[in-house]
Amino acid sequence: MIGDFNWGLKTKGNLTLMAKLYFAYEAIIAKRNAKNAKISNFIYNENDFIIPNSILINQTIEFLKDTHQDFLINHCFRTYLFGNIIGQNENIKFDKEIFVIASLMHDVGLVKNHQFKNPNCSCFAIEGAIETGIFLESHNLKEDKIKRIQDAISLHLNIKIPSDLPEAYLLNKGAAVDVIGRDLKNFNSEFLNKTIKYYPRLNFKEEMHHLMKHQSNERPQSRISFLYKNGFPYLLKKNNFEE
Repeated sequence: MIGDFNWGLKTKGNLTLMAKLYFAYEAIIAKRNAKNAKISNFIYNENDFIIPNSILINQTIEFLKDTHQDFLINHCFRTYLFGNIIGQNENIKFDKEIFVIASLMHDVGLVKNHQFKNPNCSCFAIEGAIETGIFLESHNLKEDKIKRIQDAISLHLNIKIPSDLPEAYLLNKGAAVDVIGRDLKNFNSEFLNKTIKYYPRLNFKEEMHHLMKHQSNERPQSRISFLYKNGFPYLLKKNNFEE
């Protein structure tokens, strides 16, 4: 599948012409569907702001705090909150621990000491999946769970992901809410205000724009470069979140 971890290892994360055409088609369909989408009015409760607890999740949070800038840390937590609400309201069965870890680690390929490390990698999401695998192997997570997390991280830059890959689907959805405001209308203002209170945006739009522009320039055949050249800066700026 275009965008998954095995694809990344085979292609280095570079898009072929056919893959670019596929992405363009997916973008057109997504734009059309967004115009016709009905508001869902997602339901939540206070417990949804509690991050699930496990030894590995706590170790991942410590890793996050040691390696990521604050604006990126908060983005990772918000991604989990949005994705979790989407999963509950769409009745999607998913592994909470896998989804939390994938959310927290999905941008590790953008941080110092973990980006541009792998000479055979031309995509920050694929590189993030590689670095995440190294981290999780050192904490003795089972191979099948590592693979699911790596696939979720690798796929999160895709425009559309099938819901039968639940953690990847929710990571993509949750990150898109936070970054470009996709499906933001489904969340009520109370939930959004509390999310920003717990995890402030900290000039997120500008900071993310700089990161994506740098990735686009350094990796011109990657998915983010394709997205950046085809409207990503506009969507980021248009996002209705106040900074």
